[in-house]
Amino acid sequence: MSMILPPHNLEAEQSVIGSILLDAQSESAQKVFTMLKPESFYNRAHQTIFGVLKDMSTKNQTIDGLTVSDKLEKRSLLQQVGGFAYLMEIVKFTPSSANMVAYACVVRDSAMERYGIATANQITALLYARNGMSTREKFESIQTLFSEITDHVKTGKRRGARPLGDVMADWLDEVDQRFSDTTRTRGIRTGIPSLDELLQPKGLVRGSLMVIGARPKMGKTTLYSQLALNCALHENLPAVLFSLEMPDKQIFERMIGQSSGINTDIFYCGTDNDSDFAYANAKALEMVESGNLFVDDTPGASLSHIIAESRRIKRQCGKVGMVLVDYLTLMRAEKADRNDLAYGIITKGLKNLAKELDCIVVLLTQLNRDLEKRVNKRPQPSDSRDTGQIEQDCDYWLGIYREGAYDENANQQDTELLLRLNRHGRVGVVFVEQKNGAIYDCDQSQMRTKAEAASKKQGRF
Repeated sequence: MSMILPPHNLEAEQSVIGSILLDAQSESAQKVFTMLKPESFYNRAHQTIFGVLKDMSTKNQTIDGLTVSDKLEKRSLLQQVGGFAYLMEIVKFTPSSANMVAYACVVRDSAMERYGIATANQITALLYARNGMSTREKFESIQTLFSEITDHVKTGKRRGARPLGDVMADWLDEVDQRFSDTTRTRGIRTGIPSLDELLQPKGLVRGSLMVIGARPKMGKTTLYSQLALNCALHENLPAVLFSLEMPDKQIFERMIGQSSGINTDIFYCGTDNDSDFAYANAKALEMVESGNLFVDDTPGASLSHIIAESRRIKRQCGKVGMVLVDYLTLMRAEKADRNDLAYGIITKGLKNLAKELDCIVVLLTQLNRDLEKRVNKRPQPSDSRDTGQIEQDCDYWLGIYREGAYDENANQQDTELLLRLNRHGRVGVVFVEQKNGAIYDCDQSQMRTKAEAASKKQGRF
């Protein structure tokens, strides 16, 4: 019975190495160094040679048959890889250095297949193991492994400890992308110009947990759906909304009003202006045709449900921009001695999900009623209900305050967005207006003067 070897292509591996030895200074060679790692090669000798080539390239050293042979000799590796003669043989039989990127793609595809086989073996071993894990825990681990396979296929990167040199190479690629496309924001924008200005130059950094806290009727859900709309339509990234409070049809209707600027009352009492219906319908179709908006209104959704669905959308679309959850205390928490511990598990899980999917996770939370006993009712992170863990886990904490909620004589549209925590930059206050279920930017200096005057008069600022 013959042994089945893992997927590999020795000729392609030799052609990659030979092409680099022939033309190491070309742009194609530099692209190959970013595509492949030594472990991408099946043959041990080829792994060693490519590792030396990559190291020499990083140090801007001259690369040819003689210099590489000398480097291998100094590391006592030359004989292990077949000697100088094998290097020259590789060069001699390389078809064309002009095709080195194509050869590298063949090598990378075989490496990915081997990685997939190894991961599948891990999954099989996990299911057979009697290690105290429940079946549910095993399947959650398997979901993570599937996500790792997907990421590896798309990026060539593996999880786990990585040499700092690999991290540096990825970082340099990211920096280069930032400056090669000046229209692309450093992170994800919110769609509210004044808030985006406060968050500059980084924007909302991917891999972050953003918590939005407020008392009821302040506009949390409005901001939640507006962030999703901006992500889907303007950032052109998928946004997944988990609405534990509001049915999906109501969320959709709200977003139609936000994207069109039309009062959604027309869907209940009609309007004399037929163009309003036409424009609202056009905006609804725009949202649908973007293919970037997903709504899940499963009541009392658990953390594991949100993670599983978010991973599914990532596999389906290839990427996710935002995962938005409305709101924390409506989620089904795991059993724990206290509520704060149970909800702390959720916030940690959502933070890990943001890192895993390289997206922004937006979590809405109700604030404690006690804040209304204060003279200054503007929210703080410590007002978060049921968990003090939020302050530790979140990267951004944004409170919403509307004076009109406490004073019927105040302007009911004026709203303050209070960025209290920001691990990546500045904090501050942004003034906006809420009209017809949507949030609009406004003149910051004018609104600040107005808010300070009103607050000093009432002793609340």
